[in-house]
Amino acid sequence: MFELQVYLLVLSGLITFASSVVKGITGFGFALLAVPLLSLIYPLDMLVPAMVLFNLITSLYILFKLQEKIKWYYIVPMFIASLGGIPLGVYALEYLDQETLKLIIGAIILIFSLKMLKGVKLAKKRLKLPIVFAGFVSGILTSSVSLSGPPLVIAMLRKGYNKEVFRGLFSWFNVFACLFSSVAFYVKGYLNPDSMKLALFSLPLLIIGSGWGSKIQKNFNQQQFKRVVIILNAFTGLLIVVSTIIKMKSGN
Repeated sequence: MFELQVYLLVLSGLITFASSVVKGITGFGFALLAVPLLSLIYPLDMLVPAMVLFNLITSLYILFKLQEKIKWYYIVPMFIASLGGIPLGVYALEYLDQETLKLIIGAIILIFSLKMLKGVKLAKKRLKLPIVFAGFVSGILTSSVSLSGPPLVIAMLRKGYNKEVFRGLFSWFNVFACLFSSVAFYVKGYLNPDSMKLALFSLPLLIIGSGWGSKIQKNFNQQQFKRVVIILNAFTGLLIVVSTIIKMKSGN
């Protein structure tokens, strides 16, 4: 059974709470912030299944508070595409070097985010079509390193969705993807007692943090919301790269 010293448990709780506040504001970002930091405390095979449960809980809370209905036409194709990626991610978790994978993902997130902050125009073709490819890639990342957000962030910013639709689509996608991933983890035997214990310990922090974040986002207009989302992507990309390098060096 995995055990932690008290100060690490408190630190873990603070990271979980802060990440859930960010998730409440933007509809995504929980795993982007929490995984690089919590992976310094918990082994990845324990953390990733727990993160899937974290994302499920926070996403359900956001949907409960959401004020705008989301059309199923945009949700279903995205989710179906992710189903093709989730099994690949589960096998990646088992066979690929996770630190190298996280390093590559973090670098890509950082590069794309910095370009968007500089005002680089995204392609405007096929804007009326639902998000499919980004859903597939997000499915892979959800079940491998629990970082589903970046491809969807880029796709949704490209389409110019308002903040309520942005948050709603992310939350619905996370609910579907996390439920499917939980089943896949259970079948593969990855949904272990330590992961469940971590999820139960974090439950109050997840709900309170998501609630605070949902209230805070009401103070942002559309342009401010967009900029917050891009900055969050850039920051988490940098965080993933730095924390992964630190962990790789400490393991040598």
